[in-house]
Amino acid sequence: MVNSHTSFGKLKEVVVGVELDFPKRLSDLTFKLFYREAIGEAIYETITDEYYVNQELINQRNTELNNLATLIESKGVVVHRPDMLDKITPFTTPTFKSEVSSASNVRDVTLIYGNTLIETPTYVRNRYFENMALYNVYNKVTGGKNWIKAPNGILTKDTIDMEKWHAKRDWDNIPDNFEMAIDGANFLRIGSDVIVNINSYNQWKGYEWIKSFYPDTTFHVIHVADNHIDGVIIALKPGVFMVNPAYPNIKDVMPDKFKNWTYIYPADLTHNLDTKGMTNIDIQLASSRGMDVNVLSLDENTVVTNELAYGVNDILDKNGFDVVTTALNHGEIFAGGIHCSTLDLIRDDEMISYA
Repeated sequence: MVNSHTSFGKLKEVVVGVELDFPKRLSDLTFKLFYREAIGEAIYETITDEYYVNQELINQRNTELNNLATLIESKGVVVHRPDMLDKITPFTTPTFKSEVSSASNVRDVTLIYGNTLIETPTYVRNRYFENMALYNVYNKVTGGKNWIKAPNGILTKDTIDMEKWHAKRDWDNIPDNFEMAIDGANFLRIGSDVIVNINSYNQWKGYEWIKSFYPDTTFHVIHVADNHIDGVIIALKPGVFMVNPAYPNIKDVMPDKFKNWTYIYPADLTHNLDTKGMTNIDIQLASSRGMDVNVLSLDENTVVTNELAYGVNDILDKNGFDVVTTALNHGEIFAGGIHCSTLDLIRDDEMISYA
């Protein structure tokens, strides 16, 4: 049975993702909307329905994910892997056509909280059946118990909130035509408290659906990013957050009970890997700063980080953490750092207040 209430309890079992083993990537309406701020308005307005990633870079990414899995396993953690998707697999629903994506950023479309596994309702079409690559793992770790799957979405233009993420919204009067959609990576779990990043009407409905399963949890809604909260802030242990330096005023929007925690900010030192030619349109889906703070805690003292995240590694070391480094580069192209690419299944923690 799964068990995870935090991002910092001692890690016992985890999933490490795998990347698609072919160059083609889809970039339909739902993809563009999801990554709109990261890709920029110019690409948003001009990109067609597909683009391509350099195969050599894909091979490197999968090697680095394999190395990440081996590293975590060497620390005494049981590691599970998704099935590899090595060919284009098209599918059709009654309302759209797409192609299956890989279970690479496994944090996104599944939420583990408490002893329940929830497949979260994405609104990116090609991720519709992504979790099927993980069913071999989910069957094993749940035994079919406490496993919940979101209702299938229609994912047509009139069911999706098309406004920019920071547009003003009336959260008390959400139009009925919008369906629910939210990623597990938008939930910052801290025991009996969960901080949730919401950036659309769809995500509000998805949050309300997930909240309905946890009547004893205190949920705190914030609006801080177009994408995921784990590229903005992460809880390293009780009393300590690490924050992306692009968000110097994050404390202003945090719940009152967490404002007295220590907020550590790595120096704004990005490694600036050359991404020219890595895709045919030089697209990036995330920031390198967000990927640098996208770390995985093995326990309250040990953190796995990108070896090139110099500012992060320095601030963690100065604050007494045991830093374990590995190479997971070009997260801005694959939209995932170490935290995104992993999914805690079992941690030794509790449903208690850590604040």
